[in-house]
Amino acid sequence: MQNGKFIAYASQQLKIQEKNYPSHDLELAAVAFALNIWRHYIYDVHVDVFTDHKNLQYVFKQNDQNLRQRW
Repeated sequence: MQNGKFIAYASQQLKIQEKNYPSHDLELAAVAFALNIWRHYIYDVHVDVFTDHKNLQYVFKQNDQNLRQRW
């Protein structure tokens, strides 16, 4: 966001196997996809990830991360 407005959008179609993922995994995959797509612009810059998905908010606030959280 810049001046409170979105500056870019990105989307992709789910793969066949991804259609069976639970919602929290899909949300996490979306964050990973966005960070991967914009990595050239956000490299070595502080980035804040905003989400209204309660599961992801909980995951991002934890200090001890498991395998899925490190993904």
